Amino acid sequence: MKRILLPLDGSPLAEQAIPYAAALARNAGACLILLRATQANTLLDVDAYDAQAVVVSRAEHDLEAVETRLRETGLQTEAYVYYERPVLAILDAARRRQADLIVMSTHGRSGLGRMVYGSVADDTLRHAEIPVLLVPATLDHAWPADRPLTVLVPLDGSELAETAIENAGLLADRPGARLHLLQVVQPPSYPLYGDGYTYIPFDDKAERAAARQYLQAQAEKLTSQGQQTTFEVATGQPDLVIARVAAEQQADVIAMATHGRGGLARLVLGSVATGALRRAHVPLLLTRPATLGHPVPLPPAEDLTDPEPAAITLNLTPSELVLVRRAVESLLLDSRQKEPDESQLCSLLARLGTPEPAVPASAHSAR
Repeated sequence: MKRILLPLDGSPLAEQAIPYAAALARNAGACLILLRATQANTLLDVDAYDAQAVVVSRAEHDLEAVETRLRETGLQTEAYVYYERPVLAILDAARRRQADLIVMSTHGRSGLGRMVYGSVADDTLRHAEIPVLLVPATLDHAWPADRPLTVLVPLDGSELAETAIENAGLLADRPGARLHLLQVVQPPSYPLYGDGYTYIPFDDKAERAAARQYLQAQAEKLTSQGQQTTFEVATGQPDLVIARVAAEQQADVIAMATHGRGGLARLVLGSVATGALRRAHVPLLLTRPATLGHPVPLPPAEDLTDPEPAAITLNLTPSELVLVRRAVESLLLDSRQKEPDESQLCSLLARLGTPEPAVPASAHSAR
């Protein structure tokens, strides 16, 4: 790990990531790359050039102050100001500056109490080619200066989930650092009401024995490489168990892949990674399998033989419509990077329109 990218936006929430990025850079002898993305919002009768110059100058001044503080502690730094949207700036800087890791807060100026689909952190995760260390705004756990880190690594038995082990080594390379491997056995869930569901056989004892055998093999492999490793098997809902074990083990960071057995090509609200981020209150080192050269399985292709499929009408609440718009905007961003025909996405976005403020009793209809 030679270069660490640290995006900032001038807010105290974003600056919560600074101590963690600085600790990693100091431990690895890496260069800390500071990034600030800024844009000017002007009225039609206001000179846009002057407004741009003002916001860029302010961003450069703020970034210089942070850079000075870090250099006084002996860190090597570089600073860059982009006049661009935050996600595009982060991805471009990571690629051009050959960063090995991105360290960022999950919330910046918006200060929302959750990570939402379409946010800067989420878009960065889904498009970044390198691991991302997310520092949640609710963080109440400082990394110790007097002892090595304890890294919790949740696994599910899949090769995709195992990609997190390699990047966990970025944090556990100090003498005495410990990796704690965890596999959560999740019982099948059934609806409380309704008929027609099928009983799924579940042998908790056999599942736990298989998980223990798997973790023991992984632990022995890491131990043979000189890595202090422990492991455990637990039963329950994965994100809840991960948060509980993180507290019990006094973990300093959780290292996990954003996709496990599901292999979805996106990080969605409600996933195990997102749930752990909301509940664990420690930084998460998240790895997309594609960042380590592992192909991400795609869902089965739909039947496209009908040249004009029938339209489907959906009734959406205002909040749901906002989420749909953000999803389409994010897909449009991705399509522009890969340069396919984006007319269908633009057409869909135009039909969705601009959602009104949420009104509990009303609903919007989108086709």
